[in-house]
Amino acid sequence: MRNDKKAVIKLRKKGYSYKQISNKFKIPKSTLSYWLRNIQLSNHAKNKIKERVNKTSVEALIKRNKQQTAIAQQRANKIRNSAVKESRKLVGQQLFLIGVALYWAEGYKKGAYGSKWKSVDFANSDSEMIRIMMRFFREICEVRDQKIKLQVIAHKNIKKKKAISFWMNITGIPEQQFFKISKPTNDNSNTQKRKGNTLPYGTVHIRINDVKLFFRIIGWIEGLKEMKSIN
Repeated sequence: MRNDKKAVIKLRKKGYSYKQISNKFKIPKSTLSYWLRNIQLSNHAKNKIKERVNKTSVEALIKRNKQQTAIAQQRANKIRNSAVKESRKLVGQQLFLIGVALYWAEGYKKGAYGSKWKSVDFANSDSEMIRIMMRFFREICEVRDQKIKLQVIAHKNIKKKKAISFWMNITGIPEQQFFKISKPTNDNSNTQKRKGNTLPYGTVHIRINDVKLFFRIIGWIEGLKEMKSIN
């Protein structure tokens, strides 16, 4: 038996990988596969190989995720930069200006500054404001009704069916596109005893799961910030 073959078998039994052995002895993996085809490995060697494979897989996954995150960030920046320029042309449209300003004040924006969730979400209890934002999303953002989901946030003392019916009438969105009604995070047993509730229909969230639109609106907001007339 060749001396290098003996050394190869010895290393394999210690849990070395084909790649490690091939690099050390400059022997093709095809040759190693032939030499080692009948070698029985101990449990220790098998565990060592398994640990190394798992570590390599995790490292590859982390690397791939970082690459995908970087690509996603590049796309987001491109959309935002384009939207900033676009805002200079659209600012003369009253609905555009009002819609962007309202979203700037009341819309979800954390996704542009680190939060993982990146989706359009505008919430308010003012029915007229919701009417305006529905027009903004339909006419300026060109969102089809099928993509719009609504969720009502209301205390337990609110009549659910009445609240859903109210917001259906305001938004024109059918009941099947409403999420289950949720209660506020600060709700407690005392809220059930309140009288004269100032939010008889709760607060409604307009949600559109569209990352591209989310960053487009963020870009429009940044465009407004840059305009001298607003500074």
